[in-house]
Amino acid sequence: MDSSDWGIIGHEWAVRMLQHALQAGRAGHAYLLCGPPAIGKATIALRLAQALLCDAAAAVPCLQCRSCQRIARGNHPDVRSTGLAEQGQGLKAEDAARQRDLKIDTVRGWIADLALQPYEGRRRVFIMHDAERLNDAGANALLKTLEEPPPYAMILLVANTMGDLMPTIVSRCRVLRLRPVPRATIGAALRADGMAPATAQLLAAWSDGRVGWALQMRDDPAAWQGLREQLDELIALGTAPRHAGMEWAEARAKAWRGGEHPAVIDELLRWQRWWRDVLLTQAGQGEHITHLDHADAAGQAAARFRIDEVHAFLARITRALGMLRENVNPQLVLEGLVLHRPLPR
Repeated sequence: MDSSDWGIIGHEWAVRMLQHALQAGRAGHAYLLCGPPAIGKATIALRLAQALLCDAAAAVPCLQCRSCQRIARGNHPDVRSTGLAEQGQGLKAEDAARQRDLKIDTVRGWIADLALQPYEGRRRVFIMHDAERLNDAGANALLKTLEEPPPYAMILLVANTMGDLMPTIVSRCRVLRLRPVPRATIGAALRADGMAPATAQLLAAWSDGRVGWALQMRDDPAAWQGLREQLDELIALGTAPRHAGMEWAEARAKAWRGGEHPAVIDELLRWQRWWRDVLLTQAGQGEHITHLDHADAAGQAAARFRIDEVHAFLARITRALGMLRENVNPQLVLEGLVLHRPLPR
């Protein structure tokens, strides 16, 4: 694996900035990595920890030494991670899935380690995933730590969105807003890994610039096939009878109440991307659609639905996602959504 780019696909600007800061001895005590899920935030946090603690001490992670390997495996004593996954350890699967917030006890346990000096390395690195899910008590506890961190500690906050964090927390971090990686970059990486060019192009398009997602689907073709079948169902939902739409809404509301929040959100986002494909096709930008393998269906839908209704429905899905996250009754949200689908001309 090439370590000159920290073994990261895309995000070259972020790697350069972090590497220059390390080499100049001007690295911050806290960083906030934010961006869409599976875009590469956790990987950059991991590589930064490796760069700090690498045995070569060259501000570039070699990815091969004992320290880099231990950090990759998650058992280096000077790197401490927390997040919803760690908080859910020991819980039943359904209870872990229902977690909504990072609780104060989780944050306190993570912070308690800050008082300990490094065991083996020059620094200690503390990574908090799902930082946007901090409850008020946890956020206030973290804020106190950010105001007076130990000189040997680097704190890395990983969040899908910056807007849900306290402004005072954000202001005490150096912020890296990760942007989608170009399709060409992801496609080239997949081809270099042995994937057939046509498949690499298709998967890169489906990824919407989310490197982590593309790598997950590369390693799990069955999961990707399942998502393609789900998209077919969502496309059919656009012209399905009202009762079919209500049945779809009822099933997703039941899944939401059962704790399957990520699955429901992902499906709504996929539906939103589909209607975005239709809008792009209507605007004569079909080469930029996400689902290249459904270009014909997007063309048919572009001719069937009015552009203003498609645009309005995209905004309605965004509002529905926001209402679900704010604990509005999922049955009402989803039924309202399907009742306002664009109508064929």
